[in-house]
Amino acid sequence: MNELSDLPPPLDRIAAEHRGLVTRPLALAAHVAPSVLDATLRSGALRRLRPGIYVREATWAATARHDRYALEVRGVLLDHPRWLASHHAALATHALPLHGVDEDVVDVVAPVGTSKRRAGLHVHVATPAQRRLAEDPLVRAVGVADACVLTAAASGFEAGVVAMDAAVHRRLTSSATLVAALEDCRLRYGAGQARAAITAVDPACESPGETRTRLILRAAGLEVRSQVSLSDDEGFIGRVDLLVGDRVVVEFDGAVKYDGLDGRRALMEEKRREERLRDAGFRVVRVTWSDLARPAALVARVRSLLAAA
Repeated sequence: MNELSDLPPPLDRIAAEHRGLVTRPLALAAHVAPSVLDATLRSGALRRLRPGIYVREATWAATARHDRYALEVRGVLLDHPRWLASHHAALATHALPLHGVDEDVVDVVAPVGTSKRRAGLHVHVATPAQRRLAEDPLVRAVGVADACVLTAAASGFEAGVVAMDAAVHRRLTSSATLVAALEDCRLRYGAGQARAAITAVDPACESPGETRTRLILRAAGLEVRSQVSLSDDEGFIGRVDLLVGDRVVVEFDGAVKYDGLDGRRALMEEKRREERLRDAGFRVVRVTWSDLARPAALVARVRSLLAAA
């Protein structure tokens, strides 16, 4: 091993070229003896992601937990140059949010005659359009619209809407393109829930938490609007995440932190904003991730404020 790396030089070069990833075929092609590769694994410098697919331990440790699935997808694609990520594996490749999907499975499309399932992997038959994509070595996933539609069909309505909201909001696709993708995919199963997800898309929604909150409230029959601008006698107060009816504001609090001077200033501004909302006659509900696990309680809170307002 060289002085600056925890890996033997050939493995270090492979990992450097592939953003921390190493595969057994690449190692063997670089004349790394199987015994050296196995010894490196035992040392803990490499982590096994899947059979024959490894990542530098330092890369794994530096990767955020919610990004590790995308790292695994990249490893699978590195090991199979003719494959494209599909379904929620493609969402991860496109850096779109994942919700309600099985992150133990990597879906891919490939030039095969029939679909195949094995532990942690689902290989789908590539459509003619996807085969054309495969001719471009820089494209390693099905298109954004296809990924959203396929995820909705396989993983459900809510999983699809979370991805679609984010994709349309970021202008990576559009509702019209999603409809066209639904037709092109010719789904055998899940077409109904994919179509329902497209119908429920809200381009104004800015986060998965807002999307999931909106879906819970709308499923309860409540009228909900996203990113509504509100004012009082002093002028513009701000945009709120969700407005239920005319008087109940719902704000989703994700991982907001108020450390340091800037954080304390932001906290004071947020408190002043909420005071102005209350003084203007609005009721405010703050929602966290844990609230989404108790949808009935969340709906009850909102209904009680609607009645009071």
